[in-house]
This record gives sequence, structure tokens and C-alpha cells, in this order.
Amino acid sequence: MLTKLEDQILMTVWKFRGEAYGVNVYQHLSEVLDAKVAVGVVYTALDRLTKRGMLNSYKGESTAVRGGMRKKFFELTDIGIQELTKSKAVHDRIWNDFGDLLEKET
Repeated sequence: MLTKLEDQILMTVWKFRGEAYGVNVYQHLSEVLDAKVAVGVVYTALDRLTKRGMLNSYKGESTAVRGGMRKKFFELTDIGIQELTKSKAVHDRIWNDFGDLLEKET
């Protein structure tokens, strides 16, 4: 089972389609959540998801802008897609239980 943050990180990596790296994942999450997420928390989760087989990582080309350092990119694996699909199904089942309550509130 994924934590909420892991779920959000996997969705963000999938959205960037092979162009996801730590900083842009962090920036995107901060923007959509309208809250600061600690950069270290994002990097720790990216590493954990990689170790669990849900993400692949690879190094990009070195650039002068980065002082010759290479970005570490992430992409979703088939296992990551399966876990996201399961997570969405659980989320949908839980929300379906609130159908009548939501209709009464609006």
C-alpha cells in the first residue's frame, strides 16, 4: 500500500514522462498541494520507491549549468503503474461510500 505522498510522487513522475527529477517533482508537488514539502522528504521517497521497484532512475547528461553534474531522472515502472492503479481503485471505492452524503451537502 502506498502512502499519500508516495501516491502523489508516482503520479507526478508519470506526468513528467521520463523528464522527472527531484527538483521538478518537489516544485510540482509544492504547487499542486499549495504547501511546501521538504525537499529531503521527496528525495527520500523517490529513493524508497526506486528500491521497491516502482521507479527506475538514470543519470542525464552533464551540463555546465550544473557544474558538470548530471541530473538523476526517474520514470514509472510497470510495478509503479500497477500500484497506482490499485491505489486509485481503493480511493474510488472509499469515495463511492460517500455518494449519498455528498449529494445531501450540495
